[in-house]
Amino acid sequence: ADWWDAVLSGQVTRAGTLVVAAPRDAGELDRFASRTSGHRRVDENEIALLEPDLAGRFRRGLLFPNEAHLDPRQAMAALHDNLATMGVKFHFGCDARPVSGFARQIDCMGMAAADDRLRGVRGEMLILRTPDVSLSRPVRLLHPRFPLYAVPRTDHRFMIGATMIESQSAGPVTARSMMELLGAAHALHPAFGEAEIVETGVGVRPAFPDNLPRVETDGEIIAINGLYRHGFLLAPAMARQAAGLVFSQDRTKEHAHETDGQRRGA
Repeated sequence: ADWWDAVLSGQVTRAGTLVVAAPRDAGELDRFASRTSGHRRVDENEIALLEPDLAGRFRRGLLFPNEAHLDPRQAMAALHDNLATMGVKFHFGCDARPVSGFARQIDCMGMAAADDRLRGVRGEMLILRTPDVSLSRPVRLLHPRFPLYAVPRTDHRFMIGATMIESQSAGPVTARSMMELLGAAHALHPAFGEAEIVETGVGVRPAFPDNLPRVETDGEIIAINGLYRHGFLLAPAMARQAAGLVFSQDRTKEHAHETDGQRRGA
């Protein structure tokens, strides 16, 4: 979050993340707490103070006070404008393929890359709009079968996501996924049942078998891939690794970085 805040001033909201579960799913909350760090437990009264619209709906939760969030679309548009101002040229609507004549090329093609190790993890999301719900921070609702997160956006909109399906299909949102997302949103707050469905979205996340990202070299090509569900979280660190390889004059050091240090660090 610090990098994004420094580069895109005003884009990052630092309000933490709230994780809740229905009383019957309290075990999910305990399991989540055991697998994570940087949180503190909150009771029904504190949940009501943090998110008044959730008052009386959840007895226990976890607050991750140091987490932050941003709007990915606004962030990408701002990055584009910043880079264009610096003289970077963008070419949209063209084939992405390696070309000759450059000392270094950065391959960020995701699932379009020619890498048999990659698999696709399909994610589906909804944009809902309702003036009857107000949230100050992302809220995760834990559930054994279809956990959900709701991220507040501007204009009474909420990003509701997201499924994780082992599939490379980029087709439209399925009826099953939409019903599960809408049902989970309704469980978070019944007013979501009357919300407008403004948009549906599907993406295929590139992932390696261990779900860890890679920065790898092959001649003049430096490939960044496998960011899975953590693109905006890990992108600054991966870019720093790639930049270190771009400006390195020691090819031996590059390969040591790739096979040892980078993979352990991932």
